[in-house]
Amino acid sequence: MRRKSILITLVVVVCFTCSGCFLQAAIQDGDIIKYTMFIGLNDKDTYTQLISYEEAEKKVSNIALKYVDGFTVLSAKGAYKDGKGIITNENSLVFQFLYVTGEQMKSIMDEVLKELNQNSILLEKQKVNCEFYEGVKP
Repeated sequence: MRRKSILITLVVVVCFTCSGCFLQAAIQDGDIIKYTMFIGLNDKDTYTQLISYEEAEKKVSNIALKYVDGFTVLSAKGAYKDGKGIITNENSLVFQFLYVTGEQMKSIMDEVLKELNQNSILLEKQKVNCEFYEGVKP
């Protein structure tokens, strides 16, 4: 019985070790998930923008930096048609994240939904290959 539990433990350790090796190799090769978060700035109850673009960007940036080390933010304009066919135009924030996890993204979005009084946030996930370029070394 003891031999069997030792064998099971050994198999589990080897599996986790190998999966870590594959993950590390993927990161070294530059294959990662890029997350792009699209946030409309219209309040979900009034369908109008109640806070300025600058204030919204600052709030989302502060929330994001509690969970990740960095991001890129862009301004955008979006439009959507609701269930009644009413077209709504709105200013939007677009945040892009690299080298983060899905759990970090969920934590950010949970807070942003409440802070900006939103129904939803669109999250795009894309497998990309990237690297930091630091120039030619002498």
